[in-house]
Amino acid sequence: MSRTRVDAMFIDTHCHIDSYERHAGETFEALLARLRSPAASESGLALPEAFVHVACDPADFARGRELSEKYGNVYSAYGIHPEYVETETAADEARLLEYLAHPKCVACGEFGLDYHYGAETKAAQVKLFERHLQIGLQSEKPLVLHLREADDDALAVLSNADLHGHKLHIHCFTGSPEFAESLLALDAEIYIGFTGIVTFRNAQNVRDAASLVPFDRLLLETDSPYMAPIPFRGKPSHSGLIPFIAQKLAEIKNVPIEELYRHCRENTRNCYGI
Repeated sequence: MSRTRVDAMFIDTHCHIDSYERHAGETFEALLARLRSPAASESGLALPEAFVHVACDPADFARGRELSEKYGNVYSAYGIHPEYVETETAADEARLLEYLAHPKCVACGEFGLDYHYGAETKAAQVKLFERHLQIGLQSEKPLVLHLREADDDALAVLSNADLHGHKLHIHCFTGSPEFAESLLALDAEIYIGFTGIVTFRNAQNVRDAASLVPFDRLLLETDSPYMAPIPFRGKPSHSGLIPFIAQKLAEIKNVPIEELYRHCRENTRNCYGI
């Protein structure tokens, strides 16, 4: 990839810093120091302007708050991932409301549907999604949605909700171009985030979807520590790898990477206010 724009201003709009520390065996502080080094720039890595850390396990809410209070450029989002559909409690939801009120919290999520790993709990997931959607809408914060292999049910739930005037970040898009078009047609301000998956050889559907998402609806994210872009696939992903995702999106959209960064940075400001 080009080494010419690693100094571009960008924000990782979706990462899990605590999970990165566990998977990589590297502290966030050490990662920041590494990304500031000349060697990182030579390798095409770059230090983000800011991070949106997503805490989607109630057990990790406190760590999310701690990170956002320690680092001025770390913001937080709080939600309950659909994988917790069978263990989530009313007490968890009460704590969620408490954390959503924190001044460094910029979004509610991630929550939604995941039929890849949870096909046997579809009905329960839909009910949980509907309830969490109402919590998110009432918070008046942007919503971060995890929608995996659940296109029809996701669209049914979203179409039945009053989304007018609300901002939704469809995070780590893995669906079809048709699903992307259906999401963008909802009565809401929809943003679609792309991760390292967009670089994978077997992800032509994701590249096709990215090609039709308007410039003013694209977001850059890593979902760190998961799904590192090529040539780092199989290693823990981190926010410094955003340039590799941006480069692929710029190629797909047939624009200079500077233009891609500019659009995504403005979209992050519009969606998250940062």
